[in-house]
Amino acid sequence: MMRSLLYLLVLACATAAAQPVKLVVGYQPYDTISYSAVVIRATELWKKHLPPGSEVEFQNALQGSIIVNNMLANKQQIGYLGDMPAVVATTKRSVAPIDLVANTGFSPGQRCNVIMVRADAPKFSSPEEAIKWLDGKQVATPQGSCAHRFLGLVLERTRIKPAAILNQSIEVIATNLRAGKIDGAVLWEPSVSRIGDIVGEGSARIVATGHTFGIPDAGAIAMREDFMRARPDIVEAWLRTELEAQQYVLDPKNWTKVAEFVKSQTAGITVPMAWFSIYGAIPPSAGGSPIRDEKPFVFDERVQKLLADTYVYLHQAKVIDVDKPAPGALDDSVARKVAQAAKASLPLGIIKAQDVSRIPKAAQP
Repeated sequence: MMRSLLYLLVLACATAAAQPVKLVVGYQPYDTISYSAVVIRATELWKKHLPPGSEVEFQNALQGSIIVNNMLANKQQIGYLGDMPAVVATTKRSVAPIDLVANTGFSPGQRCNVIMVRADAPKFSSPEEAIKWLDGKQVATPQGSCAHRFLGLVLERTRIKPAAILNQSIEVIATNLRAGKIDGAVLWEPSVSRIGDIVGEGSARIVATGHTFGIPDAGAIAMREDFMRARPDIVEAWLRTELEAQQYVLDPKNWTKVAEFVKSQTAGITVPMAWFSIYGAIPPSAGGSPIRDEKPFVFDERVQKLLADTYVYLHQAKVIDVDKPAPGALDDSVARKVAQAAKASLPLGIIKAQDVSRIPKAAQP
């Protein structure tokens, strides 16, 4: 009798695990931390790992705070977030417990920690000189973003005092830089490449990055806990999909294709802009690093330190009411299991910054 009951229980669990699922995934094609999600959507890679008959709806957003709100409202089960909104998402546990389960990218401040000035600003001899120029000037950044966190850290370190720090969306910032209504902005890729003068429209210039200050940036996949408890099989299946997507982004033979996918899921981003945003080299004179991006996939010591520092910073800034994650809020155990099963070494790989001349001919405008 006991064996029969155990058999029926195992059979019931297996049947539930095999059931198709309907997922809503929030991602940011306007942020390089979501480029793996861009690949998953474009190639329908999820069909390889999710149960047959499953459906996945991708909802794009211009910044992470929108995704956080949708996850809290149970409109999305999975979200791709930059480091600051990712941390904030884990602190709203009275509304809905949300956990971070994997890393989508880690860079020496080349993604979200980018400072730009208007095109007609003086030519600066160093990033430090450019930062001093912003003292008393009009600076904009989207509030609640990873760029906002970086700006706060820069102000703490340099003691400069802009005349105003304006809360503006990336689209409004682009418009105001074109019109010369603001002096500088802190933004993330690929908007940086779009409005910059390297492969973009030339309405702004990069003058400093997180590499200038030793401040890295990162991205994470967030999931609702109730979803994770109900469908642990889907959590694992999605992370298998994610691992393959990150490997796709890392492989040089796919770089042009990745840029084309980004162009197809955004407005105003060309293939060269998309390519440069994750593979191109920012000049060292503007804070460029030899490493453009890295894919740890899990929360290694560097990612853990960045997240821990972000909790402390946001608590001191009175953005969140805790200075460390709740138990279980940062859990990469499934990601580690998936990587081990795939025999994938960690980190998955590093993207060395490529000279702009290396943009493939197929990626020219």
